[in-house]
Amino acid sequence: MAAELVELMAQLGFERFSVVGHDRGGRVAYRMALDYPDRVGRLAVLNIVPTGDQFERMAGDASIDYYPWFFLAQPPPFAERLVSASAEYFLRHTLDSFAGTPDAISPEAADRYLRAFTPEVISAMCADYRAAFHIDRPMDVEDRRDGNKIRCPVLVHWGADEGSLADGPLAVWRRWAEDLQGGSLPSGHFIAEEAPEELLASLRGFL
Repeated sequence: MAAELVELMAQLGFERFSVVGHDRGGRVAYRMALDYPDRVGRLAVLNIVPTGDQFERMAGDASIDYYPWFFLAQPPPFAERLVSASAEYFLRHTLDSFAGTPDAISPEAADRYLRAFTPEVISAMCADYRAAFHIDRPMDVEDRRDGNKIRCPVLVHWGADEGSLADGPLAVWRRWAEDLQGGSLPSGHFIAEEAPEELLASLRGFL
Protein backbone atom coordinates (compact mmCIF):
# COMPACT_ATOMS: atom_id res chain seq x y z
CA MET A 1 0.00 0.00 0.00
CA ALA A 2 2.85 2.39 0.80
CA ALA A 3 4.45 1.79 -2.58
CA GLU A 4 1.15 2.30 -4.38
CA LEU A 5 0.48 5.60 -2.60
CA VAL A 6 3.98 6.91 -3.34
CA GLU A 7 3.41 6.04 -7.00
CA LEU A 8 0.00 7.73 -6.94
CA MET A 9 1.46 10.91 -5.46
CA ALA A 10 4.09 10.99 -8.20
CA GLN A 11 1.39 10.62 -10.85
CA LEU A 12 -0.42 13.56 -9.25
CA GLY A 13 2.76 15.63 -9.47
CA PHE A 14 3.95 15.41 -5.85
CA GLU A 15 7.47 14.06 -5.50
CA ARG A 16 7.66 15.11 -1.85
CA PHE A 17 4.77 15.38 0.60
CA SER A 18 3.62 14.99 4.20
CA VAL A 19 1.51 12.09 5.41
CA VAL A 20 -1.08 11.82 8.20
CA GLY A 21 -2.54 8.43 9.06
CA HIS A 22 -4.90 7.04 11.69
CA ASP A 23 -4.82 3.42 12.85
CA ARG A 24 -4.35 1.18 9.78
CA GLY A 25 -3.62 4.29 7.72
CA GLY A 26 -0.92 5.22 10.20
CA ARG A 27 0.77 1.90 9.56
CA VAL A 28 0.83 2.60 5.84
CA ALA A 29 2.07 6.13 6.56
CA TYR A 30 5.10 5.17 8.65
CA ARG A 31 6.02 2.45 6.13
CA MET A 32 6.02 5.17 3.46
CA ALA A 33 8.39 7.24 5.60
CA LEU A 34 10.68 4.27 6.26
CA ASP A 35 10.82 2.98 2.69
CA TYR A 36 10.73 6.32 0.86
CA PRO A 37 12.63 8.80 3.06
CA ASP A 38 13.26 11.16 0.14
CA ARG A 39 9.53 11.44 -0.54
CA VAL A 40 8.00 11.98 2.91
CA GLY A 41 8.77 15.36 4.46
CA ARG A 42 6.71 15.02 7.64
CA LEU A 43 4.79 12.16 9.24
CA ALA A 44 1.87 12.22 11.68
CA VAL A 45 0.52 8.98 13.13
CA LEU A 46 -2.59 8.65 15.28
CA ASN A 47 -3.31 5.97 17.87
CA ILE A 48 -0.63 3.47 16.96
CA VAL A 49 2.82 2.15 17.65
CA PRO A 50 4.67 0.23 14.92
CA THR A 51 3.15 -3.16 14.15
CA GLY A 52 6.09 -5.23 15.37
CA ASP A 53 6.09 -3.42 18.70
CA GLN A 54 2.33 -3.70 18.95
CA PHE A 55 2.38 -7.48 18.73
CA GLU A 56 5.02 -7.57 21.46
CA ARG A 57 2.87 -5.35 23.70
CA MET A 58 -0.25 -7.47 23.37
CA ALA A 59 -0.13 -9.37 26.61
CA GLY A 60 -2.25 -9.28 29.74
CA ASP A 61 -5.06 -6.75 29.70
CA ALA A 62 -4.08 -5.33 26.30
CA SER A 63 -4.79 -8.67 24.63
CA ILE A 64 -8.53 -8.26 25.31
CA ASP A 65 -8.65 -4.85 23.64
CA TYR A 66 -6.70 -6.07 20.62
CA TYR A 67 -8.66 -9.24 19.88
CA PRO A 68 -9.17 -8.30 16.16
CA TRP A 69 -5.43 -8.67 15.53
CA PHE A 70 -5.64 -12.43 16.09
CA PHE A 71 -9.28 -13.15 15.29
CA LEU A 72 -9.32 -11.44 11.89
CA ALA A 73 -5.91 -12.86 10.96
CA GLN A 74 -7.16 -16.47 11.09
CA PRO A 75 -6.91 -18.35 7.78
CA PRO A 76 -9.88 -17.70 5.47
CA PRO A 77 -12.80 -18.07 5.46
CA PHE A 78 -13.10 -18.45 9.26
CA ALA A 79 -13.15 -14.76 10.25
CA GLU A 80 -15.06 -13.69 7.14
CA ARG A 81 -17.89 -16.12 7.84
CA LEU A 82 -18.21 -15.21 11.51
CA VAL A 83 -18.14 -11.45 10.91
CA SER A 84 -20.53 -11.67 7.95
CA ALA A 85 -23.02 -13.66 10.02
CA SER A 86 -23.44 -10.64 12.34
CA ALA A 87 -21.97 -7.84 10.24
CA GLU A 88 -24.14 -5.02 11.60
CA TYR A 89 -23.62 -6.07 15.21
CA PHE A 90 -19.86 -6.41 14.72
CA LEU A 91 -19.55 -3.00 13.07
CA ARG A 92 -21.74 -1.10 15.52
CA HIS A 93 -20.10 -2.80 18.51
CA THR A 94 -16.67 -1.79 17.19
CA LEU A 95 -17.69 1.83 16.63
CA ASP A 96 -19.35 2.09 20.05
CA SER A 97 -16.67 0.32 22.07
CA PHE A 98 -13.66 2.01 20.47
CA ALA A 99 -15.00 5.52 21.04
CA GLY A 100 -14.27 7.33 24.28
CA THR A 101 -17.12 9.77 23.65
CA PRO A 102 -20.69 8.46 23.45
CA ASP A 103 -22.18 8.97 20.01
CA ALA A 104 -18.82 10.09 18.61
CA ILE A 105 -19.83 8.40 15.39
CA SER A 106 -23.18 9.85 14.33
CA PRO A 107 -26.01 7.48 13.38
CA GLU A 108 -25.80 8.80 9.81
CA ALA A 109 -22.08 8.03 9.61
CA ALA A 110 -22.58 4.58 11.16
CA ASP A 111 -25.26 3.81 8.58
CA ARG A 112 -22.89 4.79 5.77
CA TYR A 113 -20.19 2.54 7.22
CA LEU A 114 -22.72 -0.28 7.37
CA ARG A 115 -23.74 0.16 3.73
CA ALA A 116 -20.06 -0.08 2.78
CA PHE A 117 -19.50 -3.16 4.96
CA THR A 118 -19.96 -5.61 2.09
CA PRO A 119 -18.58 -9.16 1.90
CA GLU A 120 -15.76 -7.85 -0.30
CA VAL A 121 -14.85 -5.19 2.27
CA ILE A 122 -14.98 -7.70 5.13
CA SER A 123 -12.65 -9.98 3.17
CA ALA A 124 -10.24 -7.13 2.50
CA MET A 125 -10.32 -6.13 6.17
CA CYS A 126 -9.36 -9.65 7.22
CA ALA A 127 -6.63 -9.76 4.58
CA ASP A 128 -5.17 -6.57 6.03
CA TYR A 129 -4.93 -8.15 9.49
CA ARG A 130 -3.35 -11.27 8.00
CA ALA A 131 -0.79 -9.09 6.27
CA ALA A 132 -0.08 -7.34 9.58
CA PHE A 133 0.81 -10.67 11.19
CA HIS A 134 2.60 -12.43 8.34
CA ILE A 135 4.23 -9.51 6.46
CA ASP A 136 4.25 -6.23 8.38
CA ARG A 137 5.32 -7.68 11.73
CA PRO A 138 8.49 -9.38 10.46
CA MET A 139 9.33 -6.35 8.30
CA ASP A 140 9.20 -4.11 11.36
CA VAL A 141 11.28 -6.52 13.43
CA GLU A 142 13.91 -6.59 10.67
CA ASP A 143 13.96 -2.80 10.34
CA ARG A 144 14.31 -2.37 14.09
CA ARG A 145 17.09 -4.95 14.25
CA ASP A 146 18.96 -3.19 11.43
CA GLY A 147 18.54 0.21 13.09
CA ASN A 148 16.45 1.70 10.29
CA LYS A 149 14.84 4.94 11.42
CA ILE A 150 12.31 7.45 10.16
CA ARG A 151 14.33 10.46 9.05
CA CYS A 152 11.62 13.10 8.85
CA PRO A 153 9.94 14.89 11.78
CA VAL A 154 7.25 12.73 13.40
CA LEU A 155 4.12 13.77 15.29
CA VAL A 156 2.33 11.17 17.43
CA HIS A 157 -1.11 11.59 18.99
CA TRP A 158 -3.25 9.12 20.87
CA GLY A 159 -6.58 9.23 22.66
CA ALA A 160 -6.28 9.90 26.38
CA ASP A 161 -9.34 7.71 26.99
CA GLU A 162 -8.01 4.70 25.10
CA GLY A 163 -6.81 2.39 27.86
CA SER A 164 -4.45 0.33 25.71
CA LEU A 165 -2.37 3.44 24.96
CA ALA A 166 -2.83 5.15 28.31
CA ASP A 167 0.90 4.95 29.10
CA GLY A 168 1.66 6.84 25.91
CA PRO A 169 3.48 5.49 22.85
CA LEU A 170 6.27 8.08 22.64
CA ALA A 171 8.77 5.81 24.36
CA VAL A 172 8.21 3.23 21.63
CA TRP A 173 8.44 5.77 18.81
CA ARG A 174 11.76 7.10 20.14
CA ARG A 175 13.31 3.86 18.92
CA TRP A 176 12.13 4.74 15.42
CA ALA A 177 12.53 8.51 15.12
CA GLU A 178 14.82 11.13 16.60
CA ASP A 179 12.78 14.20 15.63
CA LEU A 180 9.66 13.34 17.61
CA GLN A 181 6.84 15.20 19.31
CA GLY A 182 3.29 14.56 20.38
CA GLY A 183 0.89 13.86 23.18
CA SER A 184 -2.56 12.63 24.09
CA LEU A 185 -5.77 14.29 22.96
CA PRO A 186 -9.17 14.18 24.73
CA SER A 187 -10.68 11.25 22.88
CA GLY A 188 -10.95 7.54 22.56
CA HIS A 189 -9.86 5.75 19.41
CA PHE A 190 -11.52 8.05 16.88
CA ILE A 191 -9.43 11.17 17.38
CA ALA A 192 -10.60 13.02 14.25
CA GLU A 193 -14.25 12.60 15.26
CA GLU A 194 -13.83 13.07 19.02
CA ALA A 195 -11.24 15.86 19.19
CA PRO A 196 -11.33 17.52 15.76
CA GLU A 197 -10.39 21.03 16.85
CA GLU A 198 -7.44 19.92 18.97
CA LEU A 199 -6.18 17.60 16.25
CA LEU A 200 -6.54 20.20 13.51
CA ALA A 201 -4.68 22.81 15.54
CA SER A 202 -1.82 20.40 16.19
CA LEU A 203 -1.60 19.29 12.55
CA ARG A 204 -1.61 22.86 11.29
CA GLY A 205 1.26 23.74 13.60
CA PHE A 206 3.23 20.62 12.70
CA LEU A 207 2.67 20.64 8.95
